[in-house]
Amino acid sequence: MTDQFNVLIVEDEELFANKIEMQIDKLGHSIIGIVDNCESALELIDVHHVDLILMDIFIDGQYDGIELAEMIQAKKDIAVLYITSQQDEMSFKRAARSGPVGFLLKPFSDIQLKRSIELALSQVEPSEIEEQNASDISNIKQDCIFIKKKQKISKVNYSDIYYIKSDGRYCRVHTEQEMYLIRKSLKDLKMRLPDQKFVQCHRSYLVNLDKVKSVDLDNDYVIMQEMKVPLSRREKDNLLSRLEYL
Repeated sequence: MTDQFNVLIVEDEELFANKIEMQIDKLGHSIIGIVDNCESALELIDVHHVDLILMDIFIDGQYDGIELAEMIQAKKDIAVLYITSQQDEMSFKRAARSGPVGFLLKPFSDIQLKRSIELALSQVEPSEIEEQNASDISNIKQDCIFIKKKQKISKVNYSDIYYIKSDGRYCRVHTEQEMYLIRKSLKDLKMRLPDQKFVQCHRSYLVNLDKVKSVDLDNDYVIMQEMKVPLSRREKDNLLSRLEYL
């Protein structure tokens, strides 16, 4: 059975709003509402659980879609798929900093819309109770976890973990030499790891504070050796306070 997601459409062009609504319905997901401005979107967000927002960048009102997405993400952890007719580099960079799950360029075909929505939702945790698989993490101790990979259970020290990335209903645990795939949500894994070592820097990422080499504030990245992890505005202040920089 396919997971059902709650989707909010923020779009001020009726033609595109109708196409999106039809596609969401065909895919079997629930539409929370269709709005064309910041105020109406925030009202729906306050009273409904939303898994994904299909957000037009240029909407009516005082704030554009990127600013609206940043306001929403400051309050709730909701994935955003941006929709735009603009191809300028500045808008793309502004939107990219908010950590979207995708971009869709107008005008788009039905198949482009379908694939963009499916790809976006593949990165989102469903609102229902998450499926757990206890065999993926067999034991958790003070300084390590044991992770099952194929037919082998490996000890992974916290000190060896660089970062953890949410990948839909899985998490990817990255060390210098290995990557382990665990069938658990980032939220669940975060609760099991020592919070004095691991901090969220983005909706989809946890980083090991001991591995942080530097933070690129211009481009919003956390740098660890040759690895770069995105840093969202929502999590930036928390990460910087944990680093206790001078």
